[in-house]
Amino acid sequence: MLNQVIFSGLAMGGIYALVALGYVFVWNTMSVVNFAAGEFVTFAAFVFVATFVTQLDWPYGLAAIGAMAVMAMLGAAFARVVFARLQSQRVLVAIIATVGFGIFLKELARIIWGPEPILYTGGFSADMLQVGDVRVGKQQLLILAVVVAVTVLQHYFFTRTMAGKVMRAVALDRDTAALMGIPVQTVLARTFAYASVLSALAGILLAPRFFVTTEMGTMVGLKGFVAMIIGGFGSVPGAILGGVLLGVVENLAAFGISSTYKDAIAFALLLVFLVVRPEGILPERTADRA
Repeated sequence: MLNQVIFSGLAMGGIYALVALGYVFVWNTMSVVNFAAGEFVTFAAFVFVATFVTQLDWPYGLAAIGAMAVMAMLGAAFARVVFARLQSQRVLVAIIATVGFGIFLKELARIIWGPEPILYTGGFSADMLQVGDVRVGKQQLLILAVVVAVTVLQHYFFTRTMAGKVMRAVALDRDTAALMGIPVQTVLARTFAYASVLSALAGILLAPRFFVTTEMGTMVGLKGFVAMIIGGFGSVPGAILGGVLLGVVENLAAFGISSTYKDAIAFALLLVFLVVRPEGILPERTADRA
């Protein structure tokens, strides 16, 4: 039973890790915390389930690709239309803009698809595997496989491709990158689009496990932010480790204490880290910017 709880926590931790990675990339490139990440999760889940699967009757894989494409365009549009015009303002102004955009997305989802929860039973939501004495859901295995694949692919992209090196250059020094002829605004739009795709993946993977509602991504977004702080503000491996740790700890605590306090446990863990190790598990050298 305990092994099953831990495995379920690993899967949920993978969701937090995806959202935390989105926070990390936006922060490292734009020096902004994207507090709309949770609403991107929500909007992606609605686009995936309500539009592509239910209305258009697309298969699971094609619907997932379509939802990620929509969210990538939405993220790039936000970076181009909103963020590009706020770069001369204080950072707080841009952060408030992400909060406002998140509220806009939540209300837009309510207007388009209505306030009623949507139950999605497709994908691998009901499929289970027996591994020893542990019953493992195929959806949980899919979540972990996606997190591993994203980690490997993004490592290759940022270390071996020219586009990845350009993004790293902009993250390191935006002004110098512009002087070198790098199209900074285009790179920023791509970064926000990539972060949006990570949130979209989280929403798509969560949809078969929970009801799709306009509130489903709010707590996930906050816990992704908690995972980034626990792992190390601005640290890519820290975001993954922080997400997995948070998922396992909150599941174990909910199992041992009560599921009623599951959300409170996550933020209690954050407080412990802020007191004991505020720099996080794997801090980046640029973490002092926070």
